[in-house]
Amino acid sequence: MPSSKSHRNQVNKYNVNLSIKTAIRSTVTKLRNSIANKAEPEETQRLLNETNKILDRAAKKKVIHKNNASRKKSRLQKLVNKSS
Repeated sequence: MPSSKSHRNQVNKYNVNLSIKTAIRSTVTKLRNSIANKAEPEETQRLLNETNKILDRAAKKKVIHKNNASRKKSRLQKLVNKSS
């Protein structure tokens, strides 16, 4: 049984990481919807930049692995290039 202090720290870390992962999923979804709906290229590029920023920040904080972030960024960039 963990001590109450370490349990509290785990819960806090879990909540922070969960919010970051949720932000990743929501921005990726917005970007994919923008590509599917053939939105303006400027809007799609803005969403791509925002998504890359969030992925880099998550990798820096070790919420996701850096290679995972790199792979997601690469695949999203390929989607954007293909749609243009």
